[in-house]
Amino acid sequence: MKGDEENVVEEALSNMSLGYTCSESIVLAMSKHLKIETNIIPKIATGFSAGIGRMGDVCGAISGGIMIIGLIYGRSNPNDTERYEKCIGKVQKLIMEFKNRNGEIDCEKLIGLKLSRAEDREKFRVEKVKERFCMKFVKDIINILMGILNEGEGLNVHG
Repeated sequence: MKGDEENVVEEALSNMSLGYTCSESIVLAMSKHLKIETNIIPKIATGFSAGIGRMGDVCGAISGGIMIIGLIYGRSNPNDTERYEKCIGKVQKLIMEFKNRNGEIDCEKLIGLKLSRAEDREKFRVEKVKERFCMKFVKDIINILMGILNEGEGLNVHG
């Protein structure tokens, strides 16, 4: 599975180089890996960029990871409490592991910029923050997601 993980990381980083955001890049790369085909990807992830709509809150990479967990482990029926609990547990694991690796989960704290401000978006570009920080966060989320997938039980992408 290590080769798969490297390929998914490479795909996600390539997406970022094309101009996709952290959340979009993860959702695109992981859906391709999981063979999830739907026209809502990457559109569903766009609004989660830069800490959810450029507000500096939860990192877009984390949001993208949560969307993938929902696609795999989420429920379709409100009475399916077992799937709900499993999904929430996977989300908590993702967030805790990311926080262990990076100390924070909020975009603004992770990169030191408030992307709702035009001058900080310019600094983001000029100082190559995406390349210096965000690409590492995307890689971390994919590594964590692949570990969660390797746990294997309950893998049901199309359920």
